[in-house]
Formats: sequence, structure tokens, C-alpha cells
Amino acid sequence: MHSPSSAPNHNPHTGVIPAPRAARADLQELFLQLSPRLSVRVDTKNSSGQWQHKYIERSLPDRAPRGPYAVYLSSFFRAFRWICFDLDTKRGDVGPDLATLLRWLEEAGLTYVVAASGSAGGRHVWVAAETLLDDQLVKAIAVAAAKRLPTLDYGLLKSRTGAVRPIGAPHRNGGRSELMSPSSPGRAAELLTPATCRNPSDAFVRLLLIIDAVPAAEDVRPKLVGRDEFGEVIDDDGPRLAGTPRTVLDRETVALLTRRPPADRVSEVCASLLTKLALRRWSRPMVARLLEDRQYRQGGLLHLWTSPGMGPLRVALDQSDAKEKFEGQWERCVAYAAKLPIPQEALAWTADLADVVALVALLQQAADACPERWTIDSGPADRAALDLFCLLALRSGSTRLSLDARRAALAVGYGRSTMSRAFKRLSLDNWLGQAEDTGPANTYELLPVTASHPAFTLVAQGGTQRNLPPLGEDRPTLLSLLETRIAAGQADLFSYGRATENHSGGLGHHAGRVYQQLVLHTDRALSLAELCQRTGYGARTVAKHLGRMRDLMVATRAVMTVHHECPTCEAVPGERCRTAAGAVFRRRGADQHATRQTLAAERSSTPYYRARPGSLIAAAKVLGCFGVTASRARRYAVEIELYRWWQQEEEWMRAPKAGIRTGVQTHQEQTALVLTTLVRQPRRRYPRTADNRGDHAAARARVERRIATA
Repeated sequence: MHSPSSAPNHNPHTGVIPAPRAARADLQELFLQLSPRLSVRVDTKNSSGQWQHKYIERSLPDRAPRGPYAVYLSSFFRAFRWICFDLDTKRGDVGPDLATLLRWLEEAGLTYVVAASGSAGGRHVWVAAETLLDDQLVKAIAVAAAKRLPTLDYGLLKSRTGAVRPIGAPHRNGGRSELMSPSSPGRAAELLTPATCRNPSDAFVRLLLIIDAVPAAEDVRPKLVGRDEFGEVIDDDGPRLAGTPRTVLDRETVALLTRRPPADRVSEVCASLLTKLALRRWSRPMVARLLEDRQYRQGGLLHLWTSPGMGPLRVALDQSDAKEKFEGQWERCVAYAAKLPIPQEALAWTADLADVVALVALLQQAADACPERWTIDSGPADRAALDLFCLLALRSGSTRLSLDARRAALAVGYGRSTMSRAFKRLSLDNWLGQAEDTGPANTYELLPVTASHPAFTLVAQGGTQRNLPPLGEDRPTLLSLLETRIAAGQADLFSYGRATENHSGGLGHHAGRVYQQLVLHTDRALSLAELCQRTGYGARTVAKHLGRMRDLMVATRAVMTVHHECPTCEAVPGERCRTAAGAVFRRRGADQHATRQTLAAERSSTPYYRARPGSLIAAAKVLGCFGVTASRARRYAVEIELYRWWQQEEEWMRAPKAGIRTGVQTHQEQTALVLTTLVRQPRRRYPRTADNRGDHAAARARVERRIATA
């Protein structure tokens, strides 16, 4: 066993690691030498001598254990030495997720090692870091990747006790974790060693921006549960699904809460109980209050403060581990509850949703009825903002929305100032109404199309009003249409501006509106006349945009000259023309009617266009505008974090100081500012000038040092 004096020659706090030997074939020995802790987790056997997949902590050995074991990814202070992406076949097909993950790593400039985990088809992707990574950054990468990789088991990257079986370690069901790429163990050892991996911390921030430059919108769908009321608890503030908490519990939930679960269903009962409470709009502090009662800790919440022991026994966790486990389980159950389908018995919800769907459909019809409104200089930005409000209304089930300009800008591919002015223009034109401001972001409300609306006459004359299907059946169609349109206009290729020394300009958002119509009609090609009618632009403008997109191979021209119907004999495409008597039409020099020949000649002279969505990134790289959205996201992240930091500083300055410490209250390893999505952060002193004023330039520089250079 290693003693503190005989431990490997490295400091887990500073991340200083000696370079490995040039030819090291024993990767298990390498993992033990580079372990960020002086302990490992070792599997245990049951009474019949079989591995039971219950790991316990043991001191760091000199040699690799014979049975299954795992090394920690982070130090005791939650600083990560490695990031291991665990792709599990139990969650789906690993192949596509592995290819996507490796592409992300290569785009971020990170080196990696791929290993077969030992289970059938499972993969471990190891990424070492030159310096220890902050746990909040690793957690953000894990959460963002899990939203796009269904087979990723990201729990080990969010936990302080996250550990993975190293390459070469045996599996409980037989086999071992085997090296796949690179094939040379010596090269793999270099990539797994911090001193030679060449993976700076900035590259991991760049990886986060690549995976999730635009945060995914929350898909919150309320659900009604049982009506059999039984008990009630005190309400409290805290994170929960949108809506008013329902503190009255049904008998089934109370039974799960008070009865001790079977030994083989402890985690299952806890997950079911937390999901039920999340659906009732409970907050985390409300559930935490239940943990204070011994009756509930011994009941359905037993899994939150204990871990499996030998046989049916449970081992109590310390306070910090129990709190971390509870927060992770609650977050997972809330996310699962938000994705549950709407039940048929939720009549109040579906009725409100039907009204929202009807209003969004009417607004979209009104916007399509006046395409000339969106052809002015500010038109594309106005239409993008309107589409975004309609999309969020369909997702949330409410026409009253709080949305800040930065989030809207990142969602549709514009700048924050452009979006702010677009909100004002839509308000002046009665598309949006200013609602009561109840939060940090402005609150707007979608307005119905009335007689005073500028598009009311066009809607009435165009006949676009119709009877909607009951209970919001148009919602999936509208969601798909709006998501497709916004995603097409968000591409870097359609960023605005001309290319200069300091700015790379794209085709512009007016070209993006033309491309949106091509994407929305992928089932058929569109003619130039139809594109002019749908976009409101003149033929010369549309032809100019199509020509530039064709040069970049974003759009292609399709000439329809193969098969045509016959207006005279009504022959379908592919059939020969026939005479009045029914015989096949045969005449010297021709085998079809003149009207059919005229139709073919007319169509052959009319160009039709189709979209090529797979070439957007390549075209943006050709123009030099690739990464505009990611760069914008980086700037906005700095501004948001800087503003939040200054708000915390102002709150601290206004708070009473009597009886409390006013100096630095953080560990010396925690003084660096960390970008995070947490609601609250431990207070860090804001930079000050010589006259004790806030030094915003120094604060911005400190925040920017934590983000990769765009």
C-alpha cells in the first residue's frame, strides 16, 4: 500500500505530473501512478463468490487488483484529471454517438484514447487535461453532451465519487477493458498523461461551446396526478417545474413516502416518488424538509441518504455525500418529469394549450399573408423574433413570456441590439404587447390579430382563417415548422455584414429567408415565381441570393423535364398519349399531343431550386464566417457572468456587516472565477481600483481568461 510519503511523485492539487517512460505498455500501472487520489474503488463478491457490482474504497495499491476496480477521475477537492465519456449499449446504439463525440473532440483540438469498456459494445473515451479541470466546467460538458448523446452515462462526471475502470481492468461479467485507438500502448500512455497530452483547459471550454453554444430550451409540460387527497405539507421556495406547487398528496404517493421499499427496489421507489413530487411542482427545499423526518428517510427516500452494503444492509452516507446525491437525483427526476407526455385527463391544460395553438396558427398565417412586411432592412430580424415567441409559446403553453435579448439573439442568430430593436418594432405593430415585468428579463405577450392589426385585412381577404382542430392537434406541425425555420436562419452562413479585416460577413439574413423556404419544402422543388410569392422579394433579388447560394453549393437547380401529364388526353406522367378511340397516339414525328409538348417546353425553361442543408458549415468556412454564433455566445456569456457578479457584489455591499466576516472566505484554490449555471455561487470579491471603486475592466479580463479564445 502507498503511504503519504511513498505516494506517486505528483501533487493532486497543482496538477504537476511527471512525463511517463517512453515505452510503457502497462496502462493499469500508469493509471495507478497518475491517480488523483490515494485510493481506488474495488468490487466485492457475494456469498456465492460472484462479483455483485458494489464498489468499496480501498487504499491505492502498488499493483493492479485482480478483480474489477475503478480509479477516481477527480481529486478530493473535485478537480478533474481525466474526463471519461462512458457510452453504454443499454441506452441505445453506441456507434453514432461515438462518431459524434470524436468529431466534437477533434473540432475542439483535444486528443483522446478510445477503449472497449468490457461490456458488449460499450466504449470509454478518455481525455486527459494538462491542468486539473474545475468540476463545474466538467459538469457543464457532461450535461450538454448527455442532451445529444443518448448512450452517454454522465453521472460519473457530476459526482465527487465518480470512478471508471481503467484500460486493462477486468469486467465483472468476464473480459477486460481493451485499448482500441491508438493501437500503440506507448502512444496511449502519452495521451493519458497530463504532461504530454497537449490538452489545455481552454480547449475544454471550446468543447463546451461546440457541444452546446446555444442552451437548449426547457420543455416543461405540466401533468395532473391523482385526485384522492390525503396529506399536506408546508410550501417553500426553490427550483421546480413551472406552475403552482400542489401540496396535497394522493394516497399512492403517501404510501410510497411512508413505507420502507423492498431491498431490490430502493432506487426505483425513490425515483418514482421524486418524479411524482416534481409533477406536483414541488421544489427542492420542500423535498429536503421531508428528509428531516426519520419516518420518510426510512421510507421512500431511503435511497437518498444510504448506499448499498453487504446483502440487504444499507450504509449511511455522510452529510456532504447525501446532499450531493439528493441534488443529482432531484435534478434527474425533474428533467424526466418535464418530458412526460400530456395526459388526456389534463383537460384544463389542453384547453389552454388549444387556445395558444390557435393564436400561434393565426399569427403565422397573418405573417405569411404579408411577406412584404419582412422584406425591409429590419424585416428578417422581426420575423425571426416573432417566430421565436411563437415557438416558446407552443413549448410553454402560455402566450406571456419573459425573454431577454441575449437569449433570443443566440436562438435565432442575430445580435442582442438587433433583437432588442426587433421587440420594440413588433410591439409598435401590435404583434407583441408589453406585459407586467416580474423578472430580470422583459415580459411580452402575443397579441391576437384584431381589426386594428396591420395584417388583419390581408388575413381576411386571403382566406387564411379557418376552424382549427380541437385541443391543439396542430401543435406538433407548428413546432416542427418553427424549429426548422429558426434552425435554418440561425446558420453562420447567413450572418450579416461584409467581410473586412475585423469582421467576416455571410450572405445576410435576407438570403436566409429565401433558404428557409427551400428547407421548408424539401419534398419538392420551388420555382423562382413561387419563391418570390412566398418571400415578398422581387425576382431580381431572389435570383441574386440563389446565385450566391448555388456558387457555395448550398442550393441546387433542378429542371423538371422528364415526365409530364397530358392536358388533352389526361395521360399521367410515364404513360403515352392516346387518341379519342383509346389507341396509342402515333403520328409521324411525334408520339404525344402538342399541348403536352408545349407543357414540357415551358417547364424545361422554368428553373426550380432545392436546398442542400449538409453544406452550410462548409460554405460558412469558405466565406470565413464559421463560428460567428459561438463567438457571440462567448461574448454574451462574459457579459452575463460579469453582470451577475456585480449584482452579487452590490447585494453584499447593501447587506448588514455586523457580526460577520468581511474578508476573503474562500480557499486559495477557489479564488478563480468559474463560469457556472448554478443559481448561487460562493461570494468572490469583485476587483477594485485604487480608490476602492469597482474595476469592471479587470473583472471582464478575469472572466475572459476562463473562456477559450474565439
